[in-house]
Amino acid sequence: MSESEALLPGPVVDRGLDRGVRRRRVIAAAQTLFAMALALALALAFSVATHKPDLLLVLVLALGAIGVVALAVGSRLEVSVAMLALYLGLLDGPVKLLSASQAASSVRDILIAAVSLGALVRLARRGERLRLPPLSGWVLGFVALVAIEAFNPRTHGLLKIAGGFRQNLEWVPFFFFGYVLMRSKERLRKLFVLLGVIALVNGAVSAYQTHLTPGQLASWGPGYAQLYEDNIVSETGLTARRYLSEGVARVRPPALGTDSGFGGGVGVIALPCTLALFAMWRGRRRWFALLFSLGALVAIATGLGRLQVVGAAIAVVGFLLLSLSAGERVARPLAAVLTLAALALPLGALFVSSESANVFSRYESIEPHNVVQTSTSYKEKSLALIPRYIASAPFGFGLATAGSASTFGGKQTEALEGHGVSSETQYNYVEDELGVAGLILWVALALQVIVLVVRRLPRVADAEVRIDLAAIFAVFVAFALMGLEGSFMSSAAGGPFFWFSVGIAAYWLRVA
Repeated sequence: MSESEALLPGPVVDRGLDRGVRRRRVIAAAQTLFAMALALALALAFSVATHKPDLLLVLVLALGAIGVVALAVGSRLEVSVAMLALYLGLLDGPVKLLSASQAASSVRDILIAAVSLGALVRLARRGERLRLPPLSGWVLGFVALVAIEAFNPRTHGLLKIAGGFRQNLEWVPFFFFGYVLMRSKERLRKLFVLLGVIALVNGAVSAYQTHLTPGQLASWGPGYAQLYEDNIVSETGLTARRYLSEGVARVRPPALGTDSGFGGGVGVIALPCTLALFAMWRGRRRWFALLFSLGALVAIATGLGRLQVVGAAIAVVGFLLLSLSAGERVARPLAAVLTLAALALPLGALFVSSESANVFSRYESIEPHNVVQTSTSYKEKSLALIPRYIASAPFGFGLATAGSASTFGGKQTEALEGHGVSSETQYNYVEDELGVAGLILWVALALQVIVLVVRRLPRVADAEVRIDLAAIFAVFVAFALMGLEGSFMSSAAGGPFFWFSVGIAAYWLRVA
């Protein structure tokens, strides 16, 4: 090419394309600014129209509207989903509990809908052919069963239908997010960093909350008061969120979640993932991974949930066992676990001494001589009731009978032989809401994923990816077992991660 040719401008068509791209970007920016201005205007109108406006609620509505627009029009799905995860892990609880407003409680559903709608719009613009991921049949079958339950005579009214749809389906989009996004080692590592940050922050907040009395924590806002003071009906003043230690009332910290033990649930998810980071990273980054792992341990310990402690142990053991698929590289995860244990023991002793051992008195039932009995007998009576529930209500007791939506549209207690039905475990909950068909599908889906992990994880070409996937599916296995003693799908930690990990399995362990 001559010097004169090199100085010639590019083809006119390229300039046209550049102008078209710039024009679309300008239009998108203008739309975003207009939507933000409209959101602020609506918030201002709300504050003027209300006699005594809740300034916090006004701010939340304005920021929420802006966030919806940003997530919907964002060009990168991975960024939108990361922002959504940060909201669920760090802001969902305070937004709901500081105001105790139904509008604030709906923010997370609006954000999920915005991200999902934005993804569909981008897909439609590209004109790509829509292909459902592997395992979609299980997911769509679950959605269909929830929809059919709207016609169950035991589902009482439109509000119950809406509440049941919300609590059963709000996390399903994460299946598709996991399938679309988690397609490389780099994306998996970024996910682990995100989980590590969320666990670290929740652990710090939870550790602070262990020093508060029920009254002090209740003073944080109306939602906290409802959790720790307003709903106390027992003569002892004790609930699942409060306990006595040497005659002093203490709280089970909610961390940054909407109920007690949220930090522990986040820690269970993050611990194997941050251990995988520690095993694979080199140089200074390893110390950040170690910090994240210690933060996850603090979140679990200060969550004061015995189930979360046992679940974390299951997840770590599962991580080591699944890492055997990496061959010789299994030494790295093993070294990571041993290093964390070596540091956690002395640091944990210092932490307990600074926190006062009385704070951790709830853990007495999982001391070494009690752990087997605790893990096998806890909620055993609830599980034993499932056959009787199936015989009495094979199609379930109706939507929004169990879980957090049970009070939505009015409290209606379904009774069997004069006693209310139990939803203490994940499997009781699924049978209550979806009947025997839902229970069979739920168990079959969990087993299908576990079988795929055992059979196909060793076939993943990259050994480091196998270790990363081992961390994710170790948590999945832990949740499946923890579900025998508690329901996790209503949590803003357990629910999204369950469906997200199924989506990851659909991509990396795809069915031929």
